[in-house]
Amino acid sequence: MNQGHVNAGEVINLDTLKGDMDVDSSYALVKTDDMEVIRMALPEGKEINEHSVEGEMSMLCLKGDITFTIDGNERNLNEDDWLYLQREELFSYRVNRPTLLLVTILFVGKRD
Repeated sequence: MNQGHVNAGEVINLDTLKGDMDVDSSYALVKTDDMEVIRMALPEGKEINEHSVEGEMSMLCLKGDITFTIDGNERNLNEDDWLYLQREELFSYRVNRPTLLLVTILFVGKRD
């Protein structure tokens, strides 16, 4: 059950996914009952207030510069940096340069 835009076995390039996409865009690559994978293109200066996600989450910075604040501690991600967050962990972020992230959220074993 894939409610995203990419089919199983399909090869895509995350950098050139869609040339006409906005700089500030999220694109659900795959969404199933167990996980969601999102390509996020974020413009410089964008800020998101503290919030959390139901599942465990990882962010891979494909390019750019973004600062996450987790439990009052800043964590800076640049190209090829990876960050893991536990289920329902509070975080916020600030985009320092145009940034491209690959976000994976796992819903396996989520609490009911």
